[in-house]
Amino acid sequence: MTLTGSQYKQFTEALLDAFESQQRLTELVKFEFGKNLNVIAMGGDLKEIVFKLIQAAEAEGWTDKLIAGARESNPGNPKLFAFAQEFNLAVAMPAELSARGAFERLIKKANIFIDINKWREKLGQIETQVCRIEFTKSNNTKEFGTGFLIAPNVLMTNYHVIEALDLGNANPSNVILRFDYKQLADGKIINKGTEYKLVESDWLIDKSPYTDNTLPTLDELDYALLQVDGFPGEEPVAKNSVPDSPARGWIKLPEQPYEFLPDTSLFIVQHPNAQPLKLAFDTEAIIGINENRTTVEYRTNTEPGSSGSPCFDIDLNLVALHHSGGPDWNPTYNAGTPISTICARLQNQGLLEDIRNGQPIYGK
Repeated sequence: MTLTGSQYKQFTEALLDAFESQQRLTELVKFEFGKNLNVIAMGGDLKEIVFKLIQAAEAEGWTDKLIAGARESNPGNPKLFAFAQEFNLAVAMPAELSARGAFERLIKKANIFIDINKWREKLGQIETQVCRIEFTKSNNTKEFGTGFLIAPNVLMTNYHVIEALDLGNANPSNVILRFDYKQLADGKIINKGTEYKLVESDWLIDKSPYTDNTLPTLDELDYALLQVDGFPGEEPVAKNSVPDSPARGWIKLPEQPYEFLPDTSLFIVQHPNAQPLKLAFDTEAIIGINENRTTVEYRTNTEPGSSGSPCFDIDLNLVALHHSGGPDWNPTYNAGTPISTICARLQNQGLLEDIRNGQPIYGK
């Protein structure tokens, strides 16, 4: 990978913003790449050292790994996020927040101005909290889906994604939860991701299967909570990253119901067709919500593998769990379950308070 002059400057400024001391940069280079920063990039000040580090990485052919490693050590840094987008190493943020009148009207009603840096920072954090779910069923077919952390060791996804596991048609021990999967625009995979597994027993914390009814009950919301082996939400994004790098964290469940106003925006962070993480959005997404608030319909794009993805409002607050596209006779919309409705069931199950408090949850 060869950087242009402007990219060189942008990357230098991003690294200086993300790593404010030479010690942190030294730890990044040592733990992520097994290299000695003092050997490859000595200098009189941190800016000179960063410049020489990028120069060495470019000469030796590991610039892409330096970008990815820096992001994993500081996933919420907006400057690193913006730079990584140029190389497909961060989920794509809209080039402009609005080009259509409806989106402008939404901003005037609900969010007069959006702080781009804070928006990037939050999206960068969400990016580390969403994973690809993958396993092979007993008939040797592969199953893919998307899931996301809502507590230190709890993953939310659709029930239909893991139905084969629940019915005994696949082995839970073979499930891989793959976070941080990175691929360049040219298809080169530079990070196969951070893998987690499910606990061997009691991996299913809670479930609410799907239905074909137009008015699902609280027991028909198509969601499942899975117990992860370990505590990915409390661990650094890169397990071998610098010691003081931020924890992965998890996506917070909302405290209040969201009002799904027609023709307002919806963002979905997903693994469509099992690809590396993508962001889909539509500025006039919301079609409507059903009578008992168990299904919301929207126009935001998804593909197979997107089931179990988190859906967000313009401020990147979690509002829905994506579960399906419209029926064959009406393939004009996608659909999800409002998170507030899922929260109502979690309250009945005695799980909501601990999840909101960030407590580890264990299967029964």
